[in-house]
Amino acid sequence: MIAVLLGCGLRRAEVAGLTVEDLQQREEHRVIADLVGKGGHVRTVPVPAWVKLAVDNWLTAVGISTGAVFRAINKARRIATSGFSPKVIWGVVKAGPRDVVWIALRRTISAAMPNAGLCRIDYPAATPVGRWTPHGAA
Repeated sequence: MIAVLLGCGLRRAEVAGLTVEDLQQREEHRVIADLVGKGGHVRTVPVPAWVKLAVDNWLTAVGISTGAVFRAINKARRIATSGFSPKVIWGVVKAGPRDVVWIALRRTISAAMPNAGLCRIDYPAATPVGRWTPHGAA
């Protein structure tokens, strides 16, 4: 969960709503497709290789193939069918390192994408979707 928050720069509510079906292969890249974010904005988010590996390991370990990616596991080691709420994810984030400013990390990731050779392509206002692509690929 932390890998997705950091590596993809998602908000807690976006991670809470993340499903296996949202994780897709587009061309030679793994993405979170058509993510509905704050204010109802829809975008496609690239998934770095290390985040993909972490998510794939999680899904394999708990045997999830459809539905919510992040779910509770009870004391009897039963996996819930529904995902976490943003409040639960806030608890996980809050329990993390005290000196981390999470909103600053989101901004840093957004700023780092162009420096990593990726540029933002925005589609017409009628379809408010954006995606990160390699420079020159547009």
